[in-house]
Amino acid sequence: MTTAQTAILTITAILLIAWGAYTAYRYITRTHRRLRMLLEAIESADTSLRFPANSDSEVNATLNRIAQSLSALRIRISETEKYYESITGAVATGVIVITPTGHIILANPAALSLLGRQALTRLSALSDSWSELTRLLDGLPTGLNATVRNLAVKTSAFTRHDGLRLLIVTLDDITRQLEDTSVETWSEMSRVLTHEIMNGIAPVVSIAETLRMRYEGDNDYMTRGLDVISSSTRGLKDFVGNYRRISSLPLPEKSLFDIRPLIEDCISLARAGFSAPTDLYPDTIAPVSPHNPDFIVSLPSVSLTLFADRGQLRQVIVNLIKNAAEAGAALIAIRASIADTSIRIEIENDGHPIPSDIAPRIFTPFFTTRPQGSGIGLSLSRRLVMANGGSLSLSSAPAATPTRFCLTLPAKQS
Repeated sequence: MTTAQTAILTITAILLIAWGAYTAYRYITRTHRRLRMLLEAIESADTSLRFPANSDSEVNATLNRIAQSLSALRIRISETEKYYESITGAVATGVIVITPTGHIILANPAALSLLGRQALTRLSALSDSWSELTRLLDGLPTGLNATVRNLAVKTSAFTRHDGLRLLIVTLDDITRQLEDTSVETWSEMSRVLTHEIMNGIAPVVSIAETLRMRYEGDNDYMTRGLDVISSSTRGLKDFVGNYRRISSLPLPEKSLFDIRPLIEDCISLARAGFSAPTDLYPDTIAPVSPHNPDFIVSLPSVSLTLFADRGQLRQVIVNLIKNAAEAGAALIAIRASIADTSIRIEIENDGHPIPSDIAPRIFTPFFTTRPQGSGIGLSLSRRLVMANGGSLSLSSAPAATPTRFCLTLPAKQS
């Protein structure tokens, strides 16, 4: 091989190497640029980036598969977030997530409803209305299992990927459990008292009446004394009768019925001054003052069919209207709404508000602020509603006007 040929081969080899290096450089540069574009798209949450099929189709196809996988992963994460948001939004348990600085990054609708808030961004915002709860959660304690008013409070910790420690608080309304316990306690006490007192009263009444008939006209002093004994024991018998009335409720005879005629019936009875007898315990509903309040009734156009004992529910509504009239109400509003399998009935009045120190005790048997009151009306009403699978509560704030009671009852047989 001549020197010229060697030179030509050398130059050709150098050119081929240079061209190969240049081609490799362009390939690496394009690939690097596409990788950078892909990473920037990922950083900016852009999942629509795709590369065209050309001479680099294998590389582009690989990058597109990566982009598609990341897009699918982001979609799955988004769907999972929406799934858990739907769950936390639908459950009756309140859920609150708190940061170490007291910021609330999540408060589901149930939590807002239980705490009576429209929105909640800081734990300190509850210090006025829920001071017991804020004190309980101070320092973000974990493993807590406590009761605050009508709420069962539990806490647990969770550490995020960035190391931030969060406190998860769950709130459950245990009003019904507390009511059931209270009712069971009162019922048991009523049964014991009625048995013991009636056993003690019966012979006293009998002996007093016998002695009164024997000595009537012979000894005025003894006759007056026996009259006092008879009167006192009769009063005690009436009191024990009220105890028995609360502890021995008849079982509800449930049926399906529309509440519209029932509400009209109760209003007609109220306008007549409650002179008509009620289905249960007629002596518990006394005529009210000649003052007759006006009524506003707001019912939805949909069917309002309850599954309950009509007579017992009538007793409850009549008693709430009677209480409103006795509180001097000029206007009583009755509203109803339906949700899922329950019907909510609200009875609201503009009479004298219930004082805040009285409100917690209004459903306690025999508690009354009226001179002639028996103190069994609201207690009996709650017992009747609970026996029908529902709840009765004071839903307005204490000392607030208007005063609002809320009944929730099953709309159909389960």
